Amino acid sequence: MIRRFLRQIVLFVLVFSIVSTLYARDWEKDPARIDIPYAPKVAAIGDVHGSLPEFIASLEAVGMARAIKRSGTELEWTGGNSILVMTGDCTDRGKYTKQVYDAVMFLKAESEKAGGRLIELFGNHEALLLNGQVETWAKTLKPPKQQHYQNTLDSFINAGLDFHQAISPEGKYGSWIRRLPICATINGFLFVHGGCSSPARSLSDIAADFREDLEKGDFSKGIFMNMAGPLWNRDWWNDNSLVDENLQKMGVRGVIFGHTIGALGKEGSIAVKDNRLVSIDIGMCPTYGNSKGGGILITIQQDGQMKFVARYPDRPEVELFQVPAPASAQPLERPSNERLPLTGSCD
Repeated sequence: MIRRFLRQIVLFVLVFSIVSTLYARDWEKDPARIDIPYAPKVAAIGDVHGSLPEFIASLEAVGMARAIKRSGTELEWTGGNSILVMTGDCTDRGKYTKQVYDAVMFLKAESEKAGGRLIELFGNHEALLLNGQVETWAKTLKPPKQQHYQNTLDSFINAGLDFHQAISPEGKYGSWIRRLPICATINGFLFVHGGCSSPARSLSDIAADFREDLEKGDFSKGIFMNMAGPLWNRDWWNDNSLVDENLQKMGVRGVIFGHTIGALGKEGSIAVKDNRLVSIDIGMCPTYGNSKGGGILITIQQDGQMKFVARYPDRPEVELFQVPAPASAQPLERPSNERLPLTGSCD
């Protein structure tokens, strides 16, 4: 009896070890943080929230892609060797969560073929998708909010997929989300979903926390549900001392973030504060009705300035500000941080 019990324990440990190894994240290939010191052209799009038509319109507005078929998820990359950053929250509220992820995955592969790069960041709603909260809300919330999360489930179910398998560690969408970085620094600006932490944290600490908590596999704890952390924090932009401390600790010039519509006072529009904070969640999901889409385009000019422009599919572009570009003799042919430490830290 004892031998049989011991054999069962050994078998369980062996199976668990094999499964863990099979689905473990390769932190050298998929680091917690991405750092690109110099890039001549960068676009960024905020929270898509399951809104495929608005997402495609946003891509076209910033010049990074266009639809091959208006209703499909196969897109043509038009950004050349440019970088596109998406600051998280592809999921929930809109009707097309699964299709948005399909479009992002397809476009990432297409961008790499052209020498460009798509960087999708982890958002707080990615955590809610993986920790079961989305499914719970789909069952417990009252209309109309209940439908915001039922839409997510339906986008998988109506495509003939098992929702739980699809977002599991071995599922196509679950494994994709579990390989996303939490932030990226490009041209000295931080791209992140929610923004600055309270209290202020260095990027190396944030990346280390993200790695440690992701490896635990519990998306209902740690950095994933820290309301004062980089995925969830709000109102931090009103505390200038906190902003100053964060920028100093993180070693960045500014922050480009989503998560909160109208964070800097302008719902439906990209907004700026002090030429260092840029809010790009414009509420493109039809649930909000704030916007038809849009994004930010950052280009390094011949005069050495870095220009920030807001672009929309349904209105004229708006120049936001210009700052001196980072010093670099030559732009990187293929920007990456795959040689950085496993936390993705460089500070």
